[in-house]
Amino acid sequence: MSTRGSVKKDPSGRWCFAVDLPTAGGGRKQARRRGFATKRAAQEALELLVGQVVTGLYVDPTRITVGEYLTEHWLPATAATVRPTTFDTYGRLVRLHLVPGLGAVRLQQLERAHVGRWLAGLTVAGLAPKTVRNIHGVLVKALADAVELELVSRNAATRPRGLPPARSPELKAWTGDQLGAFFAATADDRLLPVWRVVAATGCRRGEVLGLRWTEVDLEAGTATIIRQRTIAGGRVVEGAPKTASGARTVALDAGTVRSLRAWRSQQAAERLLMGAGWASTGLVFTNPDGGGLWPQRVTARFRVLAQELGLPLIGVHGLRHSAASFMIASGVNPKVVQARLGHAHVSVTLGLYTHVLPGHDRAAADALGAALDGGP
Repeated sequence: MSTRGSVKKDPSGRWCFAVDLPTAGGGRKQARRRGFATKRAAQEALELLVGQVVTGLYVDPTRITVGEYLTEHWLPATAATVRPTTFDTYGRLVRLHLVPGLGAVRLQQLERAHVGRWLAGLTVAGLAPKTVRNIHGVLVKALADAVELELVSRNAATRPRGLPPARSPELKAWTGDQLGAFFAATADDRLLPVWRVVAATGCRRGEVLGLRWTEVDLEAGTATIIRQRTIAGGRVVEGAPKTASGARTVALDAGTVRSLRAWRSQQAAERLLMGAGWASTGLVFTNPDGGGLWPQRVTARFRVLAQELGLPLIGVHGLRHSAASFMIASGVNPKVVQARLGHAHVSVTLGLYTHVLPGHDRAAADALGAALDGGP
C-alpha cells in the first residue's frame, strides 16, 4: 500500500502537508503537519516522514510507550550522532533507570507528575544528586527529540519536581607533598611515565593513553593532543578529544621529558625482544608486546599503589585535578590553565578550581584598600 502526501499553503501564509499513514490495526489515517516557512521545508519534512514509513521506522505515536521509543527508536537514531562513550552512557542509563521507571507509560500520556515521582524515587533509592541529574538530562534530550519529530507536543521532563539541586563537584586532589611521596615510592613502576605525564600536564587519562610518538617532540618538549583512548561498550575506542578545545599542544617540563626518554628506550628494548610479535601501534604507552594499555587497568593499578602508600584515593583523574589546583594556586593565569586542561571555556576552569585560591580574596582586599588609602 503506497503512502501519499501533498504540500500546500494554508490561510496563514505558512506551508503544510497532509499524508496518509498506516495505523496499528492495518488501516490508514491522514496526518497533517503545519507551520513550515517555505514549500521546500514542508516537502522535505513530508519526504522524511514517508521515508520512515517505507523503511519501517514509522510508529503510531498514539500507542508507543516511553520504553519502546527510547530503546527501539531514539537510541538507534542517536548512535551515529554522539561519541561512542556518550552513546554507551545513554544506553546504560536508559536500561538501568529510564525503562524500569517510566518505560510502561504511553509516550503521549507522559506527564510532569510521572517524571517528578520517578525522580523522587531515584533519590530515595540513594543515587547521588549528580547521577540523578545526569539521568534526567538523558530523558530531557530524548523527549526534546520526540517533540522535534512531533511524536509529542511538549517535553514533560522540563522543570520537574523532585530534581535535586545542582552541586559543585567534589574534586579529589593530592597536595604537593602527597604527589612527591607517590612518585618517589613508584619510581620503578612500569606505569610511572603515565602518571608523570598526567600529573605534569593535567591531560585526561584517555588523552595520555592515546598519544603516539609522532605527536611527541622531546627536543621541543611538547605533546600534541589530537585523540583520546577510552572504553565504550566493553571495548577500547579511539576518538577526538572530549571538547573542541581538547585538541591542543602542551609543554612538557624537563623532568617529564627525561621520563619519556627513559620510557622510549625501554620500549625499544621490548620491541627488539618481541621481534615479529610486536604490535606496531605507534602508541607512546604500551604493554610489553606493543599493544595499547587498557584504560581501566591503568586506573586499577593506580588505585592499588595509592592504597599501599596510604594516600587518599583520588583516581587517575585526580592527578589532573592535582595539576590544575597546583597551577592555579601557584598563580598561573587561568587562561593558560584552561588551555592546558583543554576546557571549552575559562569559566569552566574557574568554576572548578576557584576553591584553591583562598589567599587571593585577601590579596584583592588589601590591594584595593591600599589604593583607597592613597597608597601605591
